Amino acid sequence: ARHIARVAARLFATQGYAATSVREIVEGAQVAKPTLYYYFRSKEGLAKALVTVPLGNLVLRLEQIATAEKDPVRCLEELLEAHFEFCREDPDRGRFIFALIFGPPGETTTHFLDCEKQDMNHWVELGIRRLAEARIIRKERIATCCTFFRGLMIISTLDFLYGDKPLGKNLARKLVGEMLSGFDERKSFQPTD
Repeated sequence: ARHIARVAARLFATQGYAATSVREIVEGAQVAKPTLYYYFRSKEGLAKALVTVPLGNLVLRLEQIATAEKDPVRCLEELLEAHFEFCREDPDRGRFIFALIFGPPGETTTHFLDCEKQDMNHWVELGIRRLAEARIIRKERIATCCTFFRGLMIISTLDFLYGDKPLGKNLARKLVGEMLSGFDERKSFQPTD
């Protein structure tokens, strides 16, 4: 089942979900169609298995990080690192998920992501709110900081998935530090007009 899923992830990531046939998946995996149907029941079931379970596990990990009693900056670093680790684990699955996120509106598979996207955003926002509670950022800057954080996460991940830039082990710490240097209330940075 895992081999079939990896082959399907690669095909979905490179060709798109709609353009990938069951025949191509089973030929690529060198299995018979009944084997795919035994494990996944359908192409849609296979796509769900590639997205829903792994993203559900990521959401649980983000919840653990965001709700643990620890330094809020360290919490943010760990949230970002969890996203990076998710993509390092299976880059083809990551490309498939990004294809779903940024693919054509109305694509039938985008509903796979709805709940997980909301949950991931919730835990990221909680991590950012902890910064405000610690008075590292102002409360009125939570939404902007969330946008910056998501931007860092997405661009870094896309650079890794499509630009062959590494997601090094210290990258999360470096990016969070750079981001907070612009949001940190303890510094008197003022943007220029």
